[in-house]
Amino acid sequence: MQMETNKIIYEIKNNVGFITLNNPSKLNCIGFEMLNGLNEVIESIQADANVKVVVLQGAGERAFSTGADLKEFRALSEEDLKKWIVFGNEVFNKIEALNKPTIAYINGYALGGGLELALACDFRIGTETAVLGSPELEHGWLPGWGGITRLRRLIGELKAKELVMLNQKPDAKESLQMGLLNRIDKNKEQLHLFTGHLKKLNTKVFELAKMALQDETRTTTSVDIQFDVLAAQISTDRSE
Repeated sequence: MQMETNKIIYEIKNNVGFITLNNPSKLNCIGFEMLNGLNEVIESIQADANVKVVVLQGAGERAFSTGADLKEFRALSEEDLKKWIVFGNEVFNKIEALNKPTIAYINGYALGGGLELALACDFRIGTETAVLGSPELEHGWLPGWGGITRLRRLIGELKAKELVMLNQKPDAKESLQMGLLNRIDKNKEQLHLFTGHLKKLNTKVFELAKMALQDETRTTTSVDIQFDVLAAQISTDRSE
């Protein structure tokens, strides 16, 4: 299956859904068209049992995404600016809550909204050319699509402040050390390992594990124990 809509290319290969941000001449910067296309694809994946894993990537060799389309962003009215921020958060929250494992495959730059998109995924794999950063403050605004919260949750307040306030742009090795990347990849070896493993998981139990890991109030008592019981009960195979 292959679909191309609103600067998004989507295809399914061996139960893996590949979403490609398709605006390479502008380093896959994100405008309303791309957000709409991404939203449509994510909603279709949510209901598609044939898709076991989702990979987000950027077209071309230079960038995953450099974030917001600044020309479009700066021309927005106050009302459209509000829609931009709210809708972007809605889309990225859908990705974060998706009932399938998600991997951001970062080849080149992942800056601003591009980094925020990668942070909404479960895993981030970067090539040796990966460069990550959050330059919004230098443009006069904040990361508006959940980046501050996800950065602080992922790498802690200390490193998040350095990344956002000092406009640091760590390369692949530095990003791996900071905890922004799970792996550095050569020839997509790590990507194949991740997708191969994740495809084997029980999708329903994975979704529950994801919910539990994202629950900052989770304990080892009471209702959380019942949550673990539920995961065991819905598993189709408890023999392993």
